[in-house]
Amino acid sequence: MEKVVSDNEKIEKLVQYYKDKGLLIVGLNDSQGVNTTSTFFKKGLLEYLAAALTSDELVPEVINVFSLTMNKTEHIDYFLKNNLSLEEIKLSQIYSAVSALEKVMIDMRLPKFLGKVGNVYRLIYTPKKGDEKINIATSLRETQEPVMVYSSGVNDLMREVGANPFGIKEDYKTRDKKPNYYYTLEKTKNPETLKKVMDSIERNYDTILGINSNTDIYTLGAYIPKSLQSEEMNIFRDLVIAYNEELLNLCKQYGITFVDTEEVGKKYNNSESNFHISTAGHNALANYILGYMYYNKFELNDSSKKEISNLIEITNKGSEGVIELITSDYEKSYEEAMKLVEYSRARKLEIANEHKREIAIFQKVLTNKTK
Repeated sequence: MEKVVSDNEKIEKLVQYYKDKGLLIVGLNDSQGVNTTSTFFKKGLLEYLAAALTSDELVPEVINVFSLTMNKTEHIDYFLKNNLSLEEIKLSQIYSAVSALEKVMIDMRLPKFLGKVGNVYRLIYTPKKGDEKINIATSLRETQEPVMVYSSGVNDLMREVGANPFGIKEDYKTRDKKPNYYYTLEKTKNPETLKKVMDSIERNYDTILGINSNTDIYTLGAYIPKSLQSEEMNIFRDLVIAYNEELLNLCKQYGITFVDTEEVGKKYNNSESNFHISTAGHNALANYILGYMYYNKFELNDSSKKEISNLIEITNKGSEGVIELITSDYEKSYEEAMKLVEYSRARKLEIANEHKREIAIFQKVLTNKTK
């Protein structure tokens, strides 16, 4: 009879596996990895994961890039290729939280200054001495077998269809007065919408594995939040299901681990007003990933990854390089908007304005980082 290995034994074996290699855990990059509950100051996904593997013999290094604003697939490429420091990443997370909450206040027709409450995230993201010397791409390249928790693409998808789990409900109610809902309907039916997002995720995989082909990537699927459970929300729910199917197929092509988060979402997302999981959900998701890590290292017979032939060039431009690239995105979006009419133009201008907010975030990072 095969021996059943306990969770504690699995963790101990993982600690022994990584203790001489060193362990770097990187999280990229959407808000699924951010604790957005009232207990945000407690541990999040990466902190639970690192804490479980911390012992006298192993202290994992963590680079947390999850963000409330800088959470699109292109940001991953920009951060990695410009080799942002941990200090720059943390500063961007603080300013991203403020920017995101300011936008929420504007959308809710409340005073913009109320978004300043986002500064409370300084409690968990304030840079520490030495963070300016830790660079994300360099750390990835110098670690033998880094662990990457990848959660990106959903924000790209919401941008493409022009809606989110909050907005789609209001758009549905006002569908006879505004064009928003039918714009989203048309975008979700267009196969090019999902293909564009998948191409962006594939580009991320090429970048990550082009920096270090030994990176173990654990890609989080998307769960269906409670706010999308009603029948009239089928349009969005079906898109999430199709997204997960395509993402799973892409992971198989690359030899990457797909983490199904549907059960975690059902159990730990119980809010109509917040489509993120609870603090307990972050802990549960960390335990899922630990299980996959053990399986990959000690039970999987074939762990081959897709060969990435080109070593990715790192520019080391930091925040300045990120600003240059986002500025180019802004100019492109604005030019495209001017070629469109009516709601399509308005939506493209909204995307251009998103890029302006991103530029403003990194201008603050550039001003306040260690010189």
